[in-house]
Amino acid sequence: MSNDVRSRMRGYIRQRLDMKGDTSLLRDDDLLFSSGRLDSLDAVEIVMTIEIDHGINFADINFDLTRLDSIDAIADLIERHAVSV
Repeated sequence: MSNDVRSRMRGYIRQRLDMKGDTSLLRDDDLLFSSGRLDSLDAVEIVMTIEIDHGINFADINFDLTRLDSIDAIADLIERHAVSV
């Protein structure tokens, strides 16, 4: 699942960055929020996507934004908490 999750999230994050005019290289370990590349609206969109696509309830997992700060972190969060939907 890891490569598929990473690939889909990489594409989704790339779209969010492109909408902001950020065409810089995107690596899986790049910081997204703490670097300022993405903002709180992006966080809400990403959370909603993960909740819908992977059945994760962020209220149940002691969530903080650092858990979405890179593609690696997002993939790890999904792998640890995803439920069948």
